[in-house]
Amino acid sequence: MAKITCIQHIECEGPGTLGEILRSKGVEIVTVQPAKGEPIPEHLGDGLVVLGGPMGAYEETQHPWLVAELAALEKALESRLPILGICLGSQLLAKAAGAQVFRGAQPEVGWHPIYLTPEGSKDPLLMGLPPEMTVFHWHGDTYTLPPKAERLAWSDLSRIQAYRVGSNAYGFQFHLEVTKDMARDWMQKYARELTYQGGVIQPERITNGLDANIGRMRAWADATFGRFAALL
Repeated sequence: MAKITCIQHIECEGPGTLGEILRSKGVEIVTVQPAKGEPIPEHLGDGLVVLGGPMGAYEETQHPWLVAELAALEKALESRLPILGICLGSQLLAKAAGAQVFRGAQPEVGWHPIYLTPEGSKDPLLMGLPPEMTVFHWHGDTYTLPPKAERLAWSDLSRIQAYRVGSNAYGFQFHLEVTKDMARDWMQKYARELTYQGGVIQPERITNGLDANIGRMRAWADATFGRFAALL
């Protein structure tokens, strides 16, 4: 049985459908929460997943545990361990791989399309997926493409929505793992944190077409996360 380490930053941003799909493939998930003082294991197992959160990848002063997390990502990259970083996790992976992380021009929140690049259409995790997919977003930061990485997807607000470092380290800026309950929960918890120039995030960005969007996204999650499980 494959065994992975999953780093979770905040209670409401769990692995969602990613956890369900990995467990259905026989993968054991060991979750650690460095923000609560839990140490990151020295031996990460067969892979590493890093989830999202409201903090910034560059906020080591406010969140000193980020230093150990970045070190774990660097170690996993050197060992060529399969890695999946989601949202903040993708930003931390990008930083560990030598990219710059910074505030975006405006937050990207709710249901918005992403577009696969030619490299993304041929990528082992993403091949066969539609070239345009409406997925869930909730982020304010973005990043440059890490050296020697492949850009796999983009959106109207983010030049890099997905990338791959080497053969098996992936960063997804979007939230393919989100469930209906998670989306509604974030709408309540984060609405005041992600505003743009004093504006308000309209709940309709999340609730409109929620059932249909979640249903389509689950099929893409099954394919993508199932393929990630096969890397372990």
